[in-house]
Amino acid sequence: MVLFSVYSNIAVLAMRPQTAIQATAGSADQNPRIAIVLAAMSLLLAVPLVHQFFIRKGGLIFDRGFVLMLAFLAALLISSFFARDQQIAALRVADYLAEGLALYFLLTNIVRDFSALRRATWSLLLAASLMGGLTVYQRATHTEDRLYGGLAQMGTDVTLSPGAQQRALRPADALESGQIEGQLRAAGPIGEPNRYAQILLVVLPLAFLVFRTDRSRLLRTLGLVAAGLILGGLLLTFSRGTLLAGLVLFGMMAYLRFLKPRQVLASVLGMSVLVATFAPGVIARMASLKDLKSLAFQTEYTLRAPDSSAVHRYTLNVATWHVFLDHPVFGVGPGHFAEYYAIPYANRVGLIETTKKYLGHNLYLETLAETGLTGLACLLAILLVIMRGLWRGRRHWLESQPEIANWATAFFLCLSAYALSAAFNHLSYQRYFWLLVALSSAAARIVHSMGEAGTKESFAVAK
Repeated sequence: MVLFSVYSNIAVLAMRPQTAIQATAGSADQNPRIAIVLAAMSLLLAVPLVHQFFIRKGGLIFDRGFVLMLAFLAALLISSFFARDQQIAALRVADYLAEGLALYFLLTNIVRDFSALRRATWSLLLAASLMGGLTVYQRATHTEDRLYGGLAQMGTDVTLSPGAQQRALRPADALESGQIEGQLRAAGPIGEPNRYAQILLVVLPLAFLVFRTDRSRLLRTLGLVAAGLILGGLLLTFSRGTLLAGLVLFGMMAYLRFLKPRQVLASVLGMSVLVATFAPGVIARMASLKDLKSLAFQTEYTLRAPDSSAVHRYTLNVATWHVFLDHPVFGVGPGHFAEYYAIPYANRVGLIETTKKYLGHNLYLETLAETGLTGLACLLAILLVIMRGLWRGRRHWLESQPEIANWATAFFLCLSAYALSAAFNHLSYQRYFWLLVALSSAAARIVHSMGEAGTKESFAVAK
């Protein structure tokens, strides 16, 4: 229930009036209500931890992931020491402590066996299914003006029409003048389409895990339904970067034989039906990626230039890289790129005028800019150590216990999905990232700790 509340953002939404729903997004330092909710959720999570420690006499777990997160905390603190604004840096460090380190510690100490891991998995699936289902229902019933308690918010996009005018996007339709309107984009419970797409994508392997491995026909069916709802919600975000990461994810699932060829084919056909029914504009939006080659390869613009959103993202990526080159070791300080460096460095690129304080739209480049090589090395080490543990677990059990190997594979794919989509998104709403990292670390530890003796019995109980 706690994980469901955190992942669906429903607890934060419940504290806001309908007129202020969109103010629920952000991090703990941006919205005090999020800090209150996270504190309450942490207290609830502490109950089973206290039971585990005092009643069952289980020791506390400090795994390698936690140690590396402490190293990342040290990198943030060192970077803060050289920062221009100590208050901004302190808020970002506090945000990491609340949404990252504390959440990771609690979850890795609570999720200690397959039974707990399975319950956590279903919590995420139910939350993602609810969000995706409401998004699909909203589009099917043409009720985009309703927020459904804040769980189905809508975000707008801006593009350049052939007449070089910027316009807010509405449902796709060609105008007589030749100008093209776009789509209102699903933004879920956090009010931001790209981030909403990301938190749906990373749960998708868990839906296929249930569909593939659960012994109950009913639960396998529910897993398939969950996958369909998640895919539907994902498509309606029109997030090009995340959809591209999703295509790579499906390729990985096929390569690792997590899905059979006929299941991949069925998934592709299912997505085609969803696109044709609810989101025909997805095809045109994805096709617009070809216009980016003029930016990527520094060639002459074609008759159709990249849209302003793509140009702006490219500009910010270049700006973060230049900030890193000027401050390579410790960066400019947590939270400082958008506040002090985005506007001057982006305008130096000369492609588009930047007047607002935007984040970097790339987790790796923004981490480099704000914390330097030190911070990025720690962040990547966290991901790589946990993913290596999952991969080793997969290889160990692949022949003797393929069902257990599938659990390791699923969480490996979840982290891979986040790592891929992070090339197009910065680390905002970081509680979703660290929650996924914590559960993946717990999964790696559980899979690794299962010895040959009693393995089948333990897994049967978890099922």
